[in-house]
Amino acid sequence: MCCSLTVRAQTVMDDSLTKKLATVRLSSEKAEVYYQAGDDIAIQDTVKAVAYIQKGIQCAKDNPFYEGVGYFYLGRVYMDFSHQKAEKAFDVALQYFQAITTPESYIYQSRTWANKATMSQLSGDNKTFIHLFLEKAIPLAAKGGDSLRVADNYTNISLPFTNYGEYDKAIFYLHKSAALFQRLAPNDLRLVDVYCHLAKNYILQNEITEAGGQLQLAAAVLKQDPTSLYAPNFHTIEAMYLAKLKQWAAAIQTVAEGLTIAEKIKNRYEIRQLLYQKARILDAQQDWPGAKEVLLKMYNEGYVELATDKRQLFQDLARIENHLGNNQQAYNWMVKHAEISEEIYQLETKAKIIELEAKYNYAQKENELILATANADQQKQIIWLTALTAAIALIGLYFWYKNKRARAIQQLKQKQQIELGKALLKGEERERSRLARDLHDGLGGMLAGIKLNLSQMVATKQQLESHDLDQTINRLGQSVNELRRISRNMMPESLLQSGLQVAVKDLCDEAAIPGLKVSFNAFDLFEGFKPQIKVMIYRIIQELVYNVVKHAEASKVMVQCSQSDNYFFITVEDNGKGFSPDCVPNTSQGLKNIRSRVELLKGKMDIETSKEGTNINIELYVGQ
Repeated sequence: MCCSLTVRAQTVMDDSLTKKLATVRLSSEKAEVYYQAGDDIAIQDTVKAVAYIQKGIQCAKDNPFYEGVGYFYLGRVYMDFSHQKAEKAFDVALQYFQAITTPESYIYQSRTWANKATMSQLSGDNKTFIHLFLEKAIPLAAKGGDSLRVADNYTNISLPFTNYGEYDKAIFYLHKSAALFQRLAPNDLRLVDVYCHLAKNYILQNEITEAGGQLQLAAAVLKQDPTSLYAPNFHTIEAMYLAKLKQWAAAIQTVAEGLTIAEKIKNRYEIRQLLYQKARILDAQQDWPGAKEVLLKMYNEGYVELATDKRQLFQDLARIENHLGNNQQAYNWMVKHAEISEEIYQLETKAKIIELEAKYNYAQKENELILATANADQQKQIIWLTALTAAIALIGLYFWYKNKRARAIQQLKQKQQIELGKALLKGEERERSRLARDLHDGLGGMLAGIKLNLSQMVATKQQLESHDLDQTINRLGQSVNELRRISRNMMPESLLQSGLQVAVKDLCDEAAIPGLKVSFNAFDLFEGFKPQIKVMIYRIIQELVYNVVKHAEASKVMVQCSQSDNYFFITVEDNGKGFSPDCVPNTSQGLKNIRSRVELLKGKMDIETSKEGTNINIELYVGQ
């Protein structure tokens, strides 16, 4: 009956694939259909998956990019049963991708290197794992414009640091990942994993309060889909947290919820994690029979595969049998523990021997080369001397060119700095001109009118009426308010006294006018940077908000500021009519001043604009 069901399922799958292929015309589109079909069934039927992907590669024969995509998917399938075949497939994919300079190619290169890194980690080579992510996967994802993949990769880097007890480094990379997700996709379910990994590292450092805060953040995101594939890991870490608080019943309950979800999505890794967590909770309560039952389930049902994991399992079972007074069973498990420890030692020793042999063979070949060189005739020495002289000349020429190029680059940087300085000076001059105009046209006119009014009263020596004085006092009050407005524009008092967050909040409140709502949100602002930088950030936000008020014809403006380590993020979003940055007149200094300040703070600015509104994102470096 099982065979019948399998054949029927494959028939349905083939029929679905045939229908999809009938809806596409281009060979590249057909290749994509085959790749996706192979990827979808890779877990259930690897042979069928490989066949589908190979058909896709045949369809993409005239398109190098899609051929590379095919070998990428082929490597993903091979990863489950043959790292050697997977490595070859990924290398072929990279050969195709590296000849193509498009964002899509860079992203696939990043994914390919990430998979190669994962295989290194599975082989126990964490150094290569971290190197490939930092040197290949992350830079290529950034080059392809996929910031969320960069965030994912930062999460991946943290894992070996956690495994080796370097919790501070793990937390550093996880916060970088969280900052990107919070800025670009705050509701992305992948953020659940980031918060959970942070919580785990804090638990391992006994920083329980911090761990609880991260779990609360994870739970808030997980509410969108409580049974998603990210839920089992959340329940595992929550169980660790509750066990630390000795809330045993709640810990067991969250493990049960996680197991229900993990078994439904058939994720054996998450089932193993949850079962082991349950065993540890029962062990901590001295429920030896319960802990033993869970550990035996893991062993008998094949949830423990790696030799190092089996060694730990055997040791735990031996200890629990000893607690139960089952000395013979405890002895048997210790024998298994010793045997597998010996296997692991032999494998490690064999690897070291291979490494030493490689070094010895290299030394032998080097000695042979030295002997051969010593026996060479005079003519060969002359040839080598000539080649060496030419090489020295070429090296000298290279360094001369390099120094000349460095000087040219330095001169260009100096010129750019001068241009930035000029732009800021122009902006300051514009501010001075605006201040003079405000003083002359606004405050100056008011005070002149008051003076004339008082002069007329004195000249006629008239009896001053109460309403005359009231009118004069009222006009003096307006003059004082005008003077305060000009002063705030020059240097807001709240910025000096209460900090950047309060000053920006006041700015947004004052910018609101009838028909325009201005909202402000701030996240994690600790403002530990220089006052000059605060002023520059304030000016950037002030210019952005005033531009919306003057030009956007919007009804809503949202200003958001956040901070992560030495980076400050600004988002200003409105629902106005939009604009084209390329069509901004050269005489307009506002946008130029903003760009100049962003560049001085080693930042970057992205503008997304359409008829439905404008979204400006700015990232600034505020470190010392």
